[in-house]
Amino acid sequence: MNTYKFPRFGLSIAVLIFSILPLVAQNNVEAERITNQLLASFRTSSVRTNFSLSVVQKNAVNSQSVSGNFVMKAEKFVLDMGETKAWFDGKTQWTYIIADNEVSITEPTVDELASINPMAIIASFKAKSKIVFSKQKSAQNHIIELLPKNKKEEFAKVEIHINKGTGNLVSVNITDKKGVKSILSLTNYQKGFKAADDYFVFNKAKFKGITINDLR
Repeated sequence: MNTYKFPRFGLSIAVLIFSILPLVAQNNVEAERITNQLLASFRTSSVRTNFSLSVVQKNAVNSQSVSGNFVMKAEKFVLDMGETKAWFDGKTQWTYIIADNEVSITEPTVDELASINPMAIIASFKAKSKIVFSKQKSAQNHIIELLPKNKKEEFAKVEIHINKGTGNLVSVNITDKKGVKSILSLTNYQKGFKAADDYFVFNKAKFKGITINDLR
């Protein structure tokens, strides 16, 4: 009876694979821990940051960009883009158009919030993703990838850059299945920004002659 002998090089590869797998699992746990730590930091204190958002088509010919500043605290935020400003107190959102002196009042869905608030973006994708460290390396930042568990998801990858020293969010890059990239970059990051709860509520008394559209 012939006994099959496992090739030495095959055995070496098998040993290498099984020795690497626990390290990969540990790395994935660490990537998830860093992501959770980032999200937790927004639940305990306010953050103010400038931002720029660019949407780049696959052919890199067509692109759009906007910029402004954000104040975030847990699920609350104030977004200022110059011509437009929005307040969200955790339930109600007020969107003010300066040129029209008009504010619209809504109660946005989770998906709608996930398209506005960087923390909601990360939290939304995190729930349906495998979290791993990117193969890209950076001396300054952790580069973490959120990869869809379900191939039917519309996104291909979310890439988060977090400063290693400060724990600050540096950027969020989302690539959809069509190759369109949304790149959110944050600068002038201020932790511990003073903002009481009423900071996130629209005060109509400050806007004379304003038109109010209550769409709730």
